[in-house]
Amino acid sequence: MNLGRLNPYVRGLRTFPGDAALAYQLEGAAGLWRALAERSLYHLARHGHLLVIAQTLDSFREVPPPGGVTIAQATAASWQALAPIATQRTLDRFHQRSARGHVCLVAWRGDRAIGYTWCAERVGPDILPYPISFPPTAAYLFDLYVVRPERANGVGSALVSARLTWARERGLGEGWRMISPSNHASVRTVEKTAGRGARVVGEIRYVRILGRVYGRYQPLGQ
Repeated sequence: MNLGRLNPYVRGLRTFPGDAALAYQLEGAAGLWRALAERSLYHLARHGHLLVIAQTLDSFREVPPPGGVTIAQATAASWQALAPIATQRTLDRFHQRSARGHVCLVAWRGDRAIGYTWCAERVGPDILPYPISFPPTAAYLFDLYVVRPERANGVGSALVSARLTWARERGLGEGWRMISPSNHASVRTVEKTAGRGARVVGEIRYVRILGRVYGRYQPLGQ
């Protein structure tokens, strides 16, 4: 048996008590269930449906942060400040993403982190295990989170606007993202920031079985 493959599961068990407590504090019963499911049920089987949305970067609606909030790229000193709003399992994943060159944008109220999102110029299986090829001029923009007390006041829309700006400043032409049709908050955020440049380019249906992901990408109109 390859014991190395068991290390993530062992660490998951060790970090579960603290992660469960934080998840419940942040998201209530839904957060607690997610922390448990990620270490058990989701390893066995999971399925889902995602819309793939492309956003041109010359026409999106720029949304400034609400008063008292700033948005900045995370640095090595930022990770500890994210500990009150991200479980240890999440922070482990953040360190891996950062090491691969992906960028985290953090929303701050003073010195307190209240939200984050991620940007990637290169898309690989470490962040996107689905069978889809992105155009070379597109960034992948993903993993948007805002703490509950700060929701519905513009922080999420400002983070989306900031990551689109980040992609545009790098000379890219589009920002691609994926959302579940049932995630109404994400759908509203897209509507607030899209302007005339957003379109659904396809959908993904996937099944995860014993840690392996099987997905099918269907381009729009095919």
